[in-house]
Amino acid sequence: MRLHINIAISTLTLLTSVGGVGAVAKEHKRAPEFLQSKYQALNREFFDNSLPKVRIEWADLTDYNYLGETYRENDGTFVVLVDRRTNLQDEVLQDTVFHEMCHVATWR
Repeated sequence: MRLHINIAISTLTLLTSVGGVGAVAKEHKRAPEFLQSKYQALNREFFDNSLPKVRIEWADLTDYNYLGETYRENDGTFVVLVDRRTNLQDEVLQDTVFHEMCHVATWR
């Protein structure tokens, strides 16, 4: 009986630890630095590092029903906004960032 209790406690501890790691990874993906690293990786892979640095941020774009938005500030800086509610899957996020990068590439 004691062995079953110890196994149950060990299993629960392991599942809690694994779940916690997943939460940390998910939080990491919501960090502004994650978006910047995604932009840099795609710039390197598909644009031969030819795109300028941009300000890329998470935003709430649900009022506009946008996945992302790109605009240019008066000083020429590009700003890329990525909707935090609709870009939950890695593939969708990558497609959104890539799409916004195409705007940067054509507007330069």
